[in-house]
Amino acid sequence: MHSFQSLPYTTYISRNSSEYVHSLQVLVEDYTDGVVTVGMRLLSDGIVAVAILALLAWTNPLALLLLVGLFGSVILGYDLFFRKEIQYCGQQANIVSTLIVKGVHEGIEGLKEVRILGCENFFLQEIIDNSKKYGSFYTRSTILSTVPRYLLELVMAFFIVLLVLLTLKFQNNFQQFLPTLSMFGLAAIRLMPASNVLANGLARLRYNRNSVSRLYQDVSKIQDLNISIKTKPTSLHVPFESLSMHKVSFRYPGAKTDSLDNITLNIHPGESIGIIGASGSGKTTLVDTLLGLLEPQHGKIEFNGRPLNESLESWRNHVAYLPQEVFLIDNSLKRNVALGIADKDINEDQLKYSLQKSRLTELVNQLPQGIETKLGERGVKLSGGQRQRIALARAFYHERDVLVMDEATSSLDTETEQEIVEEIKYLKGYKTMIVIAHRLTTLKNCDYIYELKKGKLLSISKYEDIISTKNI
Repeated sequence: MHSFQSLPYTTYISRNSSEYVHSLQVLVEDYTDGVVTVGMRLLSDGIVAVAILALLAWTNPLALLLLVGLFGSVILGYDLFFRKEIQYCGQQANIVSTLIVKGVHEGIEGLKEVRILGCENFFLQEIIDNSKKYGSFYTRSTILSTVPRYLLELVMAFFIVLLVLLTLKFQNNFQQFLPTLSMFGLAAIRLMPASNVLANGLARLRYNRNSVSRLYQDVSKIQDLNISIKTKPTSLHVPFESLSMHKVSFRYPGAKTDSLDNITLNIHPGESIGIIGASGSGKTTLVDTLLGLLEPQHGKIEFNGRPLNESLESWRNHVAYLPQEVFLIDNSLKRNVALGIADKDINEDQLKYSLQKSRLTELVNQLPQGIETKLGERGVKLSGGQRQRIALARAFYHERDVLVMDEATSSLDTETEQEIVEEIKYLKGYKTMIVIAHRLTTLKNCDYIYELKKGKLLSISKYEDIISTKNI
């Protein structure tokens, strides 16, 4: 989890979220049960086996050599012959297991749309097919892991018979050799479980090799990128004076064109900045770059005259992000507003203030348990406008003075959108606002409007100038 939270944003969005869930829920368990536990059993049984072998070496080195040769050749030969098959089963099991998680996640998350379209069977069948594949690979690996036990039982019986035959052939006094034969027979019986643990352990280690490799790659990215995540935000609060971009260009990995091309802009405290443009014009990429989520390949971004990557934490201490789909946890209104704060640390006065400033007091009074009312998963019990106001209340509670509204009104009806527009007017001068919108009317209270097209900055205008130019 620490590794995933620390990933660069471009790396994070390059993978499906089901891969992260699979790693956390499945691969970690594979590592614990299939590597750590197996390793501990190998160690404990190995200590016992070494002690027994030492005693047998003192009793009869030649018989011990025969015993070790038989058991060792079977274990190593079996592992050598089937190692690739077992590794393949483990790799394929992880692939289809990820697809199962993906199918469950998509089928449940999109239940409303899926049910309306009547395509439930598509997601169900995808889960069934991949579950069958997973069962097949898991069964094959289990069989291959179990077979050595029966081979070793056969080898043990063969060893006892062979030891008796060799004794009868090369020694006339069988009665004198009987105690040694008994010791080796009992030792073989005790060594068989240890040998079985060794053979089975090797098979399980082969099977889980892919799981360990995936986990290692994820965890090692922190070290490779020299990334660390703070457990607590810094207490040092640097006043916001300016944020500027100078000739910034950014291109996503694998893309053929720049999403941002030579962008220059400046933002000062109390300003309301609007960003408009068609879909794919680079609006969200611009905001993600301003937030420090994306690092441009060319140009520079500065916070208070310092490079943003050197003062990113100070900049983010000022920012609240209000996207089109507000992030809400399946918990109470209180916990959603004071997101990330433990119950015992929530400031009730600050909470009340934030609800008043975001005009949520009426909603709180209507809720059955007030601020303790559960909002449901992703705030399913609330309207779009109410979710936006909760995000706004969150910004007030955390005392953020820069509001970034990324298409916050796109999914709202006209009346609710007008409420948000009035909110922008109400907060103008009091908060610094960066507002992304499709519709120009959303930005009528902004000081400046930046128009983007295919990653380029076409113009910087005022609302009245754009209206007169376009004869609206």
